[in-house]
Amino acid sequence: MTQTRHVIGKRTQQVDAFDKAVGRAIFAADISFPRMLMATVVRSPLAHAMIRKIDITRAQAVKGVRAIVTGKDVPYLYNIPLRDQPFLAIDRVRYVGEPVVAIAAEDEDAALEAASLVQVDYDPLPAIFDPVEAMRPDATLIHPDYASYKRDASLFSSVPNSNILSHFKLRKGDVEAGFAEADAIFEGTYGSQAFNHGAMEPHACIVQVERSGQVTVWSSQQSPWFTSNDLAVALGLPMHKVRVIAPFIGGGFGAKHGLKVEPAAVALALKTDGRPVKLVVTRKEVLTCVGGVRGAVKVKLRTGVKRDGTITARKAEIIWDTGAYADVGPLLCRNGSYSSTGPYRIANQWVDGYCVYTNKVITSAFRSYGTMEMSFAYECHTDEIARGIGMDPVEFRRLNLVEDGDETSTSEPLKAVGLKKALDACKVAMNWDAPKRPGVGRSIVATAKSSVAPSGSSAFIQMNDDGTLIAMCGTTEMGQGSRTVMAQLAAEAAGARLQDVKVIASDTAFTPPDRSTSSSRSTFNMGNAIVRAGTDVKDQVLVKAAEFLDRPKDSLEARDSAVFLRGETEPLCTFAQVAGVRPGSPHGPIVGRGSFVPFGTTPFNLETGEGRRIVAFWLYTSQGVELEVDTDTGKITIHHIISVSDTGKTLNPVACEGQIEGGVAIACSTALFEEVLLDDKGRVINDSLNDYSMATSCDIPPIQPLMVEVPHPEGPYGAKGIGEGPTTGIAAAIANAVYDAIGVRVTDLPITPEKILRALGKLEGTKIETREGELVREPN
Repeated sequence: MTQTRHVIGKRTQQVDAFDKAVGRAIFAADISFPRMLMATVVRSPLAHAMIRKIDITRAQAVKGVRAIVTGKDVPYLYNIPLRDQPFLAIDRVRYVGEPVVAIAAEDEDAALEAASLVQVDYDPLPAIFDPVEAMRPDATLIHPDYASYKRDASLFSSVPNSNILSHFKLRKGDVEAGFAEADAIFEGTYGSQAFNHGAMEPHACIVQVERSGQVTVWSSQQSPWFTSNDLAVALGLPMHKVRVIAPFIGGGFGAKHGLKVEPAAVALALKTDGRPVKLVVTRKEVLTCVGGVRGAVKVKLRTGVKRDGTITARKAEIIWDTGAYADVGPLLCRNGSYSSTGPYRIANQWVDGYCVYTNKVITSAFRSYGTMEMSFAYECHTDEIARGIGMDPVEFRRLNLVEDGDETSTSEPLKAVGLKKALDACKVAMNWDAPKRPGVGRSIVATAKSSVAPSGSSAFIQMNDDGTLIAMCGTTEMGQGSRTVMAQLAAEAAGARLQDVKVIASDTAFTPPDRSTSSSRSTFNMGNAIVRAGTDVKDQVLVKAAEFLDRPKDSLEARDSAVFLRGETEPLCTFAQVAGVRPGSPHGPIVGRGSFVPFGTTPFNLETGEGRRIVAFWLYTSQGVELEVDTDTGKITIHHIISVSDTGKTLNPVACEGQIEGGVAIACSTALFEEVLLDDKGRVINDSLNDYSMATSCDIPPIQPLMVEVPHPEGPYGAKGIGEGPTTGIAAAIANAVYDAIGVRVTDLPITPEKILRALGKLEGTKIETREGELVREPN
């Protein structure tokens, strides 16, 4: 018999919607303290150079300046899992915009004036902007001191004396035997561009270092515990000495995961005798050097297939441009590379992923963590294969998609696989077999995104004397609705009303540990911790109620913040009546606790890529696009998009729909418009929102979000996360639909009118010229 759910599964408004709508929500840049200093950063104008001399004499003389710090004042390195990045450049700079000097003053004007007076003498070094060139054995080493960096050697392997900081290897089956078995072999090369995260809120933080040595950071930060750990290790402090508080965040998408602007502010706060230091960066800094970008990637795929559509082998080579420092590059390389063979049953696989230093802005995590890039490659490739052997692209996918019991590329057995259910739902919603007019194209893709494991989460839920609940967790609210779903899960598990639950999040001094708000892991991992804490609360309520009512505990149940006899509709007492401490009772205040880590996780084998449980769960998504292409202008008009996510269990339909629509909008923008452009000196040239093209609401087509449910046995009430899935397949779906419409294939993102016209010109015997900003086609 299906159990009745009282809170989850219902269309629930975000609990913080009103505060955000009326401007009551507090973001990092809104925070102010007495005696607070304002900070700015002097950044490198060169992509690669030795620092010969820094002269701060004139800057120190500016009225109101209270601290000026250089890299030699704070010779600390950070980044997990490879500590390669200094708080401020110490002896050399490695990208345009790298922080060199930090200044704190009584006001922003004084800080900026002082910054303009700092003089830095550089000795230029050869800069490398192409990762393929950087991989050459004779290439200039961007990190000649790489061998001295501390790292977690269990997570990745490097190539000594090179710019390859990580080489991921996956070896499964016998790939050459698989190719020999194939009736046809397909090859393709695909490129994904660098683009910016484009969050509405620029990065901001405030740092205070008290005379006792206590470091407190208020920051637009996705992952407070991760950041606290990284800072503590860098500074040589115990973690309880580093407190990180994350207020509301105006969008993150990965750019606010880990240390970004905080190190420069910490460097200053160490020198300001307890005065708080506030650093808020400009939009130009965000677009050029702060927060990182989704890095450029090149993917080569080679696939063997039989006439009946069975895939026999796949070989992949992926080159990841991580920029000047590692950030999450080794993990992106690992997670993305093992996803490069797609959600398909392939017995024989060989993957080489290379994460490479260049003198460019740093690559950081981006929503889908390497899978968006891989999905573009393997789903374009999948369409080419299907068409090449004369099979319907949807049927070819359905034939080869993994199912329960199949193994992933890393030999992990799968369970609760919702791929075929999502694909079938997308096919129906797309009206796949309906006729279409010339110039109109249609496509459907299927993708899978892993969620990192092992990673733990924990939560507390306390009951107040009036029976209301406070749930404390480390999940950061950045627009995804985490406070709402955690409140729903807490209420459901504890038997409380939703309005009786308040969520307090993201303060490492008070909320219990959580790895990060990333990898679509919050609903699954933190959700389980919240459910366990709520269940603990409910059990304590029933114990106290049994004593209070003089009835057997097993005869009672809790719902709607009250206690009932099982099956009855009239409450015996409310939570408020059992919450307090009663004379003579041994039971104290009610506090529930819960922790969760996915069961049975295993490490990677660095030589084969094998791991029997390296993923907490998979996000399964199928997406369809119908569009039209104007062959005279190259313009793409998307008629509609269908996006189907396997939620496991839909905890809040309206929140899931918002996640899907937002993810699809991001994916459309990056597929069609966005690209970080650099000149030959390594400087970002589209450094304002006037020049950096992003989709607006006018550019986003109608989106139909759909959910299917294949419950995960370990998920909270069967739920999986869905946040990253909607971003993964749209670029490939658009590219495949363009091919379906006009017979040309664009294999490098973004898919622009110019690229379409050039492809058409190549096919039709014409040349393309640019005249006065307009694209013109002429016969050869």
